[in-house]
Amino acid sequence: MTDTAEDLNYDCNYNMFLAKTMLPNLNKNDDKHKAIRWMKKLATCNKSIEEMKLRNDFMYYLVVNIQQGELQPPFTEPPPTSPLPDIAHLLPGGPAEVNLDEWKEHAASGGTKKPMLYEKSPDGGAFLAAQPVPRCGAFCYLAVVAKESKKE
Repeated sequence: MTDTAEDLNYDCNYNMFLAKTMLPNLNKNDDKHKAIRWMKKLATCNKSIEEMKLRNDFMYYLVVNIQQGELQPPFTEPPPTSPLPDIAHLLPGGPAEVNLDEWKEHAASGGTKKPMLYEKSPDGGAFLAAQPVPRCGAFCYLAVVAKESKKE
């Protein structure tokens, strides 16, 4: 599935609607003002498909923060005046890079075995390692993959 500008804008507008609707969830007036500044900043981020995807990631996490009633970094600070930075480095519990070479060295030196999740994953766990990890609660991921049958 390809992300078109139309689809990305639809998602952003939907999340913008949710954020505006839930603004009363924020108890602090300062948080409300920061959230509004972030929404205004994100509304201007539409120069390329990649920027729009990043904008939508920020919008999603902003909605989650507003829904929880308290802003978390990076939304505790005013939005940057420059283009949006990569969100992975800003969000708490962001993705930890998986260095498969380090895993191999660690295992070769008698260290613990690589987690089963990484062993069973076709990409060695790279996709899952790049997903946000919640502070509390559970993280669930379900994938359905079809392999082409071998023709005899």
